[in-house]
Amino acid sequence: MTIPNVTMSWCNKKATCGWCPEPIVRGTAMVTVFFWNKGNENSRRWNTKRFYHPQCWVAQGLDYLERNPYVPQHRVKKPTLCEEDRKKRYLLVRRFHKALQMRKNCNNYPDNILTEIRLTQQMVEIMLEVVTLGGVPKGWAEKL
Repeated sequence: MTIPNVTMSWCNKKATCGWCPEPIVRGTAMVTVFFWNKGNENSRRWNTKRFYHPQCWVAQGLDYLERNPYVPQHRVKKPTLCEEDRKKRYLLVRRFHKALQMRKNCNNYPDNILTEIRLTQQMVEIMLEVVTLGGVPKGWAEKL
């Protein structure tokens, strides 16, 4: 199931509330929730439509929040780099990606193995320089 469409409208015909057993009387306000199912190879279900009293819709939302209490997220703040170090790191990252791209395109050269080894060595040297300026990005080790 995907994210539902939630609308509020007047009830045109009698419906049953999806939260409480009480029927929704014609001419009263109701919340309509339409779940679109686009489907995939593993699951081909039908679209579903549910109806709620407005107060039941709020009650079921509050019940969900009660069962899943708020947990604050504590993020570890990384020490920020000074402007000079940030610029150095930026230039090193650019050099790394330039060497990476040159290594991908070195298949056209006759001495491609030597060129690839030289570029890989440059990338390792750049990684050693970047360690002092905030650490090496996670994906760089996979690119060697």
